[in-house]
Amino acid sequence: MGKAKPDSYDGIITNQTGVTIAAPGADCIPVLFADPVRKACGAAHSGWQGTLLGVSMATVNAMVAEYDCHVEDILVVLGPSVGPCCFTLPQESAKEFHRIDPNCVRYLDSSEPSIDIRRATRVLLEAGGILPQNIQDDTVRDPNQNLTLCTACHPEQFYSHVRDGENFGTQIGFISIKD
Repeated sequence: MGKAKPDSYDGIITNQTGVTIAAPGADCIPVLFADPVRKACGAAHSGWQGTLLGVSMATVNAMVAEYDCHVEDILVVLGPSVGPCCFTLPQESAKEFHRIDPNCVRYLDSSEPSIDIRRATRVLLEAGGILPQNIQDDTVRDPNQNLTLCTACHPEQFYSHVRDGENFGTQIGFISIKD
């Protein structure tokens, strides 16, 4: 926020109070970031390609560079997205996820393995220094804290491109800093 708008982007950060920033997703992960110490926040749209390109850590790194945030203070929430139960990719792309963590891919030998983009995002965030306990996602086993439901499996709650094809809507994750 507050700089020239780039031609394209999948993440945004701010330290301005009263400004709400957002990230969309219909199967892609809306990822929200908060640093309660430096009073900064971020939002990123992380689809499978953005996950592989490192959009989540790019957002964290921007918070560190722009607002002097410390990685260990940043809290991250991975919003609802398509799960490995419903998302497959061609084997070549699946191998990139397998390199991140073999547990991100199920049925690697099939022509279209199942992919866990949420797990890959967590692994990349942790590798970048985000504390495991500061990431809220589907690895949290308490159902009251699990915000990362599969969008394709829950038509009554979520839009899904994977499930609905070209006629889909969009969820939005949003965050702001209070005074």
